Amino acid sequence: MYFSFRQSLLRISGLLLVLLSTAGCSGALPFGTSSTPTNSMTLNVGQLNDGINFFPFYVAEQMGFFKAQGVILGKRPRIATGPMMVTALENGTIDIGGGVITDAFDMTRVDWAARIIGALTNGYVVDVVVSKKFEQQTGLTEESPLADKIKALKGKKIGMTGAGSGTEALLIYLFQQQGMDVQKDAHLVTMGSNNAAALSALSKNTVDALSFFSPIGQTAEAKGIGNIFISPDNGDVPALKGDVHGIFYTRQTTIDAKPKAVEGFIRAVAQAENYIQTNPDKAKGLLTKYLKQGNEVSSSVYAATSPVWAKDPQISTSAYEVASKFHVDAGLISITPRYGDMVATNTINAALSS
Repeated sequence: MYFSFRQSLLRISGLLLVLLSTAGCSGALPFGTSSTPTNSMTLNVGQLNDGINFFPFYVAEQMGFFKAQGVILGKRPRIATGPMMVTALENGTIDIGGGVITDAFDMTRVDWAARIIGALTNGYVVDVVVSKKFEQQTGLTEESPLADKIKALKGKKIGMTGAGSGTEALLIYLFQQQGMDVQKDAHLVTMGSNNAAALSALSKNTVDALSFFSPIGQTAEAKGIGNIFISPDNGDVPALKGDVHGIFYTRQTTIDAKPKAVEGFIRAVAQAENYIQTNPDKAKGLLTKYLKQGNEVSSSVYAATSPVWAKDPQISTSAYEVASKFHVDAGLISITPRYGDMVATNTINAALSS
């Protein structure tokens, strides 16, 4: 059931205290407060990690698209988890966050000013990757029936980036499909966004499996550590087909305060996404530099993820609905805001039309 959370008085009463507390401690503007537009073109932009979701940011930086749009990039932190990203947005440490839609939905719990301002990937680029030992013990591979693969994960140690993340969301959903509760029927291990540590844990059998963003699956296969076991991008999870996953988001007060900068940022990302689509050979070269994992891994990542890279920042209502249903079905959020409340379509359209 989807309805305007701006009109939900029950939720507002609970959120009011949280937001006023956040504003009082950090100087952040409380909800409903407008900002005076400025001519500042400086934006502090965080992102979760150097995973495939954020490749368009890298391309825009390397190709000078931000500079061409007059955008001055300030701080560019890697912020390990979605909740930490939300905190950084709320206290004004960053202006824009590169994350997954899970993070944006979580942000609505404490701030109705959360706004998605663009798509990065229209596919759930999280894979469940298992160790060689796991495969040997179970006799299962990616080609095995999904139900069998999920059941085989029962009781196993599974590494993920953190609670409330897109990596946990996938596990919650998968276990639910087989009548299980991942919190009770598996041992979840929080690892942040440290791919090297995650791969080391898998190779040492400290964990049996990982639920992590690409390119960790391709890297595990290239290094002989493990194999991709369940991949939404490969069609293993039909409910996630057409899902908008990688996004960049902000607060409405930031859009109001820095309208030219935010629109310029959106245009620069649009240029990067178009460049990736129209220059595949050059995009592959940039991807190799970005991932720093060699040609074999880059080629595998490109083959697996290029079909779901966003062609532009626009977010369709259908892609949003797929994401909304997934998060509600997974029990991560009881309701999601309406598309028109969450996606800053006017801002996106204004940016792309100028």
